[in-house]
Amino acid sequence: MLKRLTIRDFGIIDRLEWLPSEGLNVLTGETGAGKSLVLDALDVLLGRRVGQEVVRTGTDGAVIEALVVTHAGGAIAGILEEAGIEGPTVMLRREVERSGRGGASVNGRAVPVRTLREVSGRLFDIHGPNQQFSLLDGREQLVLLDAYGGTDSLRVEFAAMAEQLRHTRRMLEAATSDDRQVARRRDLLSFEIGEIRKADLQREEGSELEQESRVLANVEKLRMAVGAACDELHGGEDALPSGTDKIARALQLLREAAETDPRVGPIAQSMEAALYQLEDVSRELALHRDSLEYDPARHEQVEARLDLIRTLERKYGDTIGAVLLYAENAEKERVALDSGEERRAELVEEERKLCGSLAELGERLSGLRKEAAATLSRAVEGELSELNMDGTGFTVSFGLVEGGDDLVLSDGAGCGFSTHGIDDIEFLIRANPGEPFMPLSRTASTGEISRLMLAIRCALSHSNVAPTLVFDEIDVGVGGRSGEVIGRKLARLAETHQVICITHLPQVAAYGDSQCSVQKQVAGERTFVQIVPLKGPEREAELSAMLGNLGEPSLVGAKELLSRAAAWKTSRAA
Repeated sequence: MLKRLTIRDFGIIDRLEWLPSEGLNVLTGETGAGKSLVLDALDVLLGRRVGQEVVRTGTDGAVIEALVVTHAGGAIAGILEEAGIEGPTVMLRREVERSGRGGASVNGRAVPVRTLREVSGRLFDIHGPNQQFSLLDGREQLVLLDAYGGTDSLRVEFAAMAEQLRHTRRMLEAATSDDRQVARRRDLLSFEIGEIRKADLQREEGSELEQESRVLANVEKLRMAVGAACDELHGGEDALPSGTDKIARALQLLREAAETDPRVGPIAQSMEAALYQLEDVSRELALHRDSLEYDPARHEQVEARLDLIRTLERKYGDTIGAVLLYAENAEKERVALDSGEERRAELVEEERKLCGSLAELGERLSGLRKEAAATLSRAVEGELSELNMDGTGFTVSFGLVEGGDDLVLSDGAGCGFSTHGIDDIEFLIRANPGEPFMPLSRTASTGEISRLMLAIRCALSHSNVAPTLVFDEIDVGVGGRSGEVIGRKLARLAETHQVICITHLPQVAAYGDSQCSVQKQVAGERTFVQIVPLKGPEREAELSAMLGNLGEPSLVGAKELLSRAAAWKTSRAA
């Protein structure tokens, strides 16, 4: 259950901390006070994509945190354990920065928003006006039916196999492209491979040839420089001693000094070692100078090789390694083209097997859905009867996805498929006995959709593993007469779930185990939102205001609503 919700710099919220209780939590308040903004923050924790528009004016970013406590050993604990998240306490955090960046974390560990969505989706189930009207969409209806029948995993398996079939068909289409185009491509690949292989490239030869080319182009300058250095070290005459001559003279002087001052001895030894090294260097320089000979034939050969390498790099890659990789990939493609007929036959057989397996899986999924639909229809009709919609019928119609003979079923019928299966379903409602069933989108009013959504959610409550259910104005379009029935329905849900509900109906609010007022205040030139717990006279006053604030009669009505709700709860507990 949600133990603490903290919101900072989100919309008009400066800093807000709310501690929901177990059971049914009711949020009330004036229109525009910020009630839905609290649930919007929860929706952001569920991974909703938002931008800087949600950040409070004058701040750098918004932060939403939720502290959730799960029951040890429950279904949620197992799911979190599979995700590598330790419980039973889970801290969810989402940051939205004005710069456009943001972040998410679970228990202090940074995670992608996708992971936050997966975890929070197991903890919260939010139902608002948008979710209610999404009930009119066939895909959402299919998701609800699978949730009720426990066929979600089978639908995921079908989706994976369907994508595998689509991939196979894309490959088959590519493999059966125009033969002349394939021949032209094969010829081009053969030419490119031959050109690269004929060059017999070595990965490091480019840099080595560049170095050799620079030496050959500057051989005279190098010879003069090396020769001059050699002369400076060991080429002096009597009138102009060389570097080594000078060092040898200095060494002799140090040896003589060492006879008088032994401390000079180590210095003389170091100088003697240096002299030997310089003599070795001088000999190496002389050998290198003598080796520097210009070879015009070799120079021409090196430049021709470099020109070839540069040409191949311009055509096939920026480096020799890239050129060789291009040739390797080209050979693989040519092999694939050469074995096109064999590959096409393999793909055709693979497609045939996948179609058979997909049809079999789709029929199995469809059968389980039809069994679940029959049970769901009876459960929803029972819930609707308790919501003052006695006599209202509910059923699920089934059809096959159009697609001709895309898949062939066991009875020989052909059909198409989607990611969700072979079923094309629709929720139908019958307002009165004896009338035909009609699609929700053509018959249901706003109030009926609200009550139908609640009836379906109540029917799904035992299969819904999310411990916290959130309802945003589930009573929209519903009058006060049905409001008390909705309040009782929510209170029954709260016996097995933590329920959070935003409502404008006092008949619903009276059944809350706790009630808070969301209030908007202006301090200075800024607007702030706060959540104020209501108890005793404060709650009675809030319900009285929701009834119309007509003075003493409204206050009496508020007390009567609370008394009736308390009596109903006592009878449930008995």
